[in-house]
Amino acid sequence: MENENALENLLATADVLKKHIENLNLQIQFLREQKEEHYNAKLTLENYLKLENEEILMDIGANTFVYCKVSDKKRAMISIGSNIILEHDIPKAIQTLESRIKDLEEAEKKFIQEADKAQAQYAAIEKRVEEIYNSYKGKGNVQPP
Repeated sequence: MENENALENLLATADVLKKHIENLNLQIQFLREQKEEHYNAKLTLENYLKLENEEILMDIGANTFVYCKVSDKKRAMISIGSNIILEHDIPKAIQTLESRIKDLEEAEKKFIQEADKAQAQYAAIEKRVEEIYNSYKGKGNVQPP
């Protein structure tokens, strides 16, 4: 009876851990997507600085583009959150993006460490469940978990 309760508790804990790991993996994927978006914006600004009075295509959404002439390479608009956008010179905007990329990388690293820790706990629980199950094998009428 004691082993049955322990087994039930372990299985419930394993289920919670499995869902936690799945959630962490979703968050890691989101951070990676955000990091890539910030990196692409940074590269775009860096390349934009290299242009000289040229015509470029600008995406205005819904796969619609307009031609624009590069004339003022001094300013960029960058969000600071809550639908607030500030105007910065382009090098400052690039610095801001680099800082955000670094923050995203640090957050990603923390989530990966937490996911690895949870995965190790899950593996330990699986091992313990298998041990308990194996102890029941010889006692008949026992279904695997």
